[in-house]
Amino acid sequence: MKFSSRIIVFTISCVVVAVLLVLLGGALTFRQLAFNQQQHQLRSVVEVIDGQLSVQPETPEFAQWLPNWLRAHNIQVLEVSNRGGVIYTFRELNYTGNSNSLVSYRYPLMAHPDFVIQIWVERPFKQLTYEPEAMLGIGGGVLIVALSLIAVFRWLKKIMFGAELLQTRGNQILAGRLRDVQVGSPKEWPNAASKAIEQLITQLLEARQERSRFDCIIRNHAFVDELTQLSNRTHFYNQLEAEIGDADAHTGAVLLVYLRGMDDVNYQYARNEGDAILQQSADALKQYTRRNIDVNLARFSGDAFALLMPLSTLDEAEDTAAGILKLLERIPLPEVADEDDFFYIGIAGYQYGDSAQLVIEQAEDALRVAQMQRHNGWYVVPRELSSTQTGKGSVRWRTLLQHVLSNEGLHYYQQDVVDEDGRVCYRELLARITDYQGEVINAGVFLPWAEKSGLQASFDEHALTFAMKYVKYTRQPISVNLNIATVIKQSVMRELLQWVFSVPYKECKKLVLEFPEIQLSQLNDTEMLRLKALNKKGIKLAVERAGQRVVSTQYISELKLEYLKLHTSLVRDIQIRQVNQLAVSSLVASCSDRVEVIAVGVERNEEWRVLQRLGVHYGQGFLFSKPEPI
Repeated sequence: MKFSSRIIVFTISCVVVAVLLVLLGGALTFRQLAFNQQQHQLRSVVEVIDGQLSVQPETPEFAQWLPNWLRAHNIQVLEVSNRGGVIYTFRELNYTGNSNSLVSYRYPLMAHPDFVIQIWVERPFKQLTYEPEAMLGIGGGVLIVALSLIAVFRWLKKIMFGAELLQTRGNQILAGRLRDVQVGSPKEWPNAASKAIEQLITQLLEARQERSRFDCIIRNHAFVDELTQLSNRTHFYNQLEAEIGDADAHTGAVLLVYLRGMDDVNYQYARNEGDAILQQSADALKQYTRRNIDVNLARFSGDAFALLMPLSTLDEAEDTAAGILKLLERIPLPEVADEDDFFYIGIAGYQYGDSAQLVIEQAEDALRVAQMQRHNGWYVVPRELSSTQTGKGSVRWRTLLQHVLSNEGLHYYQQDVVDEDGRVCYRELLARITDYQGEVINAGVFLPWAEKSGLQASFDEHALTFAMKYVKYTRQPISVNLNIATVIKQSVMRELLQWVFSVPYKECKKLVLEFPEIQLSQLNDTEMLRLKALNKKGIKLAVERAGQRVVSTQYISELKLEYLKLHTSLVRDIQIRQVNQLAVSSLVASCSDRVEVIAVGVERNEEWRVLQRLGVHYGQGFLFSKPEPI
């Protein structure tokens, strides 16, 4: 029931109860007065009889006139008795009523203690008739009260309509839709409260935007190069260690791009000329790597850049080096620089379990070998990588992935996400496939190839369908990692909404959709509305890989997220990395108790203790559990 309706019902109930109590109290009072009046009249009769017995105790002559006097007082039966019995009886013979309904009164005689008089009379008001004229007063009063109630009802309805609007606005604020109700209706009441809420919402939104900008500034200073806006050496090293420590990654390559003649340029010209060359080189590298979002590009040092290419072979790294070199050689250089002896690239491969420092040193060695050639070029450290999955080739990968989809060869594992007390918060679905040789391939290996082959949506839809069926058989919520472009498609949205309306609400609340942070940060308003529609139906939303790239966290304010999962590069060895601790603290502060932060890839107790101290209360990794097949 609405707030105003409750007030109106309460007010009307109070008035009606008050009127009924007045009428009932008046009726009872009037009835008691009537009985008191009747008893007073009967006492006067008793006093007369008592007096006459004192005057003529032997032969009471009043017995001749007493009957008429008793009839005048409507007395139907009278008996005078003593210890010896009844000595006098009067009974109205013309009485036609029911004698059992008569009221009996018993009076002892004051002057003659041995005598008792008992009188039977009709109840008061028995002969009273309720004429319409006599009821006009009461009816008029009730009518006045009813009309007054109607007037009060309309008045309350009018003034409380503004309170209803204010309450509706408050419910929307509690639901997290601040921007939708930033400006209230002029009919809201009380008006001062409405204006105060508007002012507070404006200040809160501005504070959140400032918090997001402040978070970006903190992480920019920690992980971003100021000149080129690329990742710095610290961030690149974190990413490399995370890739090497990920068993799903298998192999990859590191490319160091060195601008050899920058010292001569900075010496001969102003520093602005050298900065311009660095900026143009960074733009060329961005242009080349834009097609592959998995490639991490960073400014490694003052005159060197670094590229991290996960799931790549050394042959693919050499092809990339050749393409990059062609773009860099197009950059116009000053006269002091030798165009044929300016750009060099060193390439080193890595695989799971390698040392990040050793891989960097190998790339630097390859860079020195390339410079010995005294001509723009590259050199790769020869190495046999143990992975059998990375270098299959796009055609073979597409054939394998199509075979998996057509033969239902996709199966799933699950891994627990726990809180600091060890309780399971939810379980994440992890996809696996099996190749022709029977080797199990993790999602981190085959999903990038699925995206390159145009099969990403098919795998996402398969995982989503499996999760919607699986939540029916599990007590814990289930999360599934998806590409956001797949979910916001009309066909997938229609399927999700049909599922929502066909299952109980408690099942909808057990489905968690996880999206990469880089994708959430690039959503437009229409795409945001589609995700909000899913959230309103009970489906929970989460963001993964938070902190992998430095992006604005404004999406936290826009969406009602349930969880934010930190990227592994921020978690690994966080106990010895102050910069990572600063970045995690900033992300936790951006969530500000609105979103639960989860650390992914926790493997050591030292990491978990530091994360708890920073405000992270949920974790996922080998420290807590390993993936188990479903």
